[in-house]
Amino acid sequence: MAKAKIKIDMKQINKFRFWIGLGVLGVLMIIFAYFQMTAIGGEKEKKAYADKLKAVKGLGDFKNEKFIPAWKAREDKLKTQRDEIWNNAWLPQKDIQTWFKRDELWEKKYDAKTGKLVWSKPDPNIPEKLAMNANNEGNWRYPSEPIDGTTLDIFKDSLYLIQFHNFEKELVDSRFPVEFNNGFDSLMAPISWKRGSTPTAEEVWLAQEAFWVKRELVRDILKAIQSVGMMIPDVIGKDEVSPAEVKARKRFYNSIWELDLMFETAERDKFISPKSRIMNVHQDQRILPLDNPVVGSTTEFLLRQGTTVVPLRAQGEPLGFGQMREFLKEKMVLPFSFDINKDFTVEQIFSFKNSPIKMINSLEIAKPSHRMANVNLVTRSPNVLKKDTGGAEDTSGSGPGGPGMPPGGPGMPPGGPGMAPGGPGMIPGGSMMGEGGRGLGGASAVKDPTLINGLDRALYIHATDQCRHLPFAISLILDQAVMGEVLTALANSKLRIQLTQFHYQHLNGYKSTGMVAGAAGPTDNSADNSGAPGFRPPVAGPGGVGGPGAFRPPPGSGPRGSEDGGMRPPGPGGVGAFRPPVPGGGGATTDGSGEINIVELNLYGIASLFEKPGAPPIASTEGGNNAAPRAPNNPGQP
Repeated sequence: MAKAKIKIDMKQINKFRFWIGLGVLGVLMIIFAYFQMTAIGGEKEKKAYADKLKAVKGLGDFKNEKFIPAWKAREDKLKTQRDEIWNNAWLPQKDIQTWFKRDELWEKKYDAKTGKLVWSKPDPNIPEKLAMNANNEGNWRYPSEPIDGTTLDIFKDSLYLIQFHNFEKELVDSRFPVEFNNGFDSLMAPISWKRGSTPTAEEVWLAQEAFWVKRELVRDILKAIQSVGMMIPDVIGKDEVSPAEVKARKRFYNSIWELDLMFETAERDKFISPKSRIMNVHQDQRILPLDNPVVGSTTEFLLRQGTTVVPLRAQGEPLGFGQMREFLKEKMVLPFSFDINKDFTVEQIFSFKNSPIKMINSLEIAKPSHRMANVNLVTRSPNVLKKDTGGAEDTSGSGPGGPGMPPGGPGMPPGGPGMAPGGPGMIPGGSMMGEGGRGLGGASAVKDPTLINGLDRALYIHATDQCRHLPFAISLILDQAVMGEVLTALANSKLRIQLTQFHYQHLNGYKSTGMVAGAAGPTDNSADNSGAPGFRPPVAGPGGVGGPGAFRPPPGSGPRGSEDGGMRPPGPGGVGAFRPPVPGGGGATTDGSGEINIVELNLYGIASLFEKPGAPPIASTEGGNNAAPRAPNNPGQP
């Protein structure tokens, strides 16, 4: 299609030329005005910029009275946020840091004639500073608070050891079934203080921290045992027919047993029916004993309903996996307060004969894994715990002698005055170890000892004013089936543990020694404990009787023919890194418990210990730990 041609009508243009010209002129005027305005504005901006540049030339500090308050407000806001996070992290750990309550103290002694353990209520002098207040907090809340020498002497002479007795009584009452290698005191390792001298406040806090951390780790092992024993309610199927005389029925199970409890009534009496059954459901499908009179092994449970506790003992021959049978010979009468129609809990109670965790083989703090072997251990923040040097200038280092050789923990024999290596009980060459690392009671050189007792200050892989990271190692002998429960308990610990390394290997020939809490191992050196059953007097060493460095296993008692049976320096993969002496000889386990899959589990971890918020500042005077208190950073803190 042909394009249309555009025709210009000149007559029309000529007719309206005035209006057309007026429109073009208006457009030109607008364009002109725009360029004129932009040119004038640019000149003004250019002049203003030049004036401001001239005004700031030569200035080096831009801070002024308006600048500082804004940054101060921002700093205060960030400190408030930090203190809130800090306080929330501290709260779960506040119950770890305990002192003394008169009505909660126990002391243990052994009768010299019968050898029986006797618990008594001591009546010690508890200074106000070392007491627990009404809020269940220690009155000595911060290491920087002043303390008098008389209070420190009372702590050293009586209260320090009483807390070990108290914890042992706690374990006895909770029926803690795990054995302690060479006794409770060998693992907890209380310090033998230097006689005739008053410990410094710094030494007291270091000693207390060692006790608090070890106590919490043992409690975590108890939680692992309890998690294994706790039984879960199960549903009774609608198609399951109960005997006519059974009025109520409950079923529970854990990873070892399944209980089918049936209840009968007669007038106002209530019974556990002899028709109740038990079934072996062990995940390893092994044969399990119920009662074994030869080795004294029993299978016990506790029924709990409110404050009512009912012990239940299963009787009968061993059961194979999947087998079920009745376990009561006759009706078992229940207390009147027990209501069979209401919910209750059931837990299995272990003894050292059938406990899935057999023994705490070793427990050490300030023990890094091989992954941390090249990290120099450091001291607590000087803003929290000042080094007491007796007024002398501090020239000691805060780290170890070199990579892979961290110094000893609290109570380890230092190289200070009166603590020279090579004393009684030492292996020739001045070491408790055949290979020179920090071991069970090891005597490696202390590069940063405290003033009086030579405790090592360098314990942490990292320390700030808010938190310190304490490496530790623990060796356990246990049933391989419960390793998961142990790892879970440590991961959920109040110590906020990060597990850095673990290694396990099968252990043949483990034999029980029966050295559970309350069985042996005195912390009272003045008591005659020669009659205590199973008690082995420790060799006197630089740490004192019952203290760190005191125990030395006999030659050949360690694994793989080691001469000292002690700990070895960390090695690649952890193999051979943590080798405390292991009880027993060759051959298979024959303790009658049915738990033949025994392993040695060596764990390394880092405990995160938070400082209590609101600490008063460290005094500026030399050689002192005293300070004038100030208001806490966190208004919520006492």
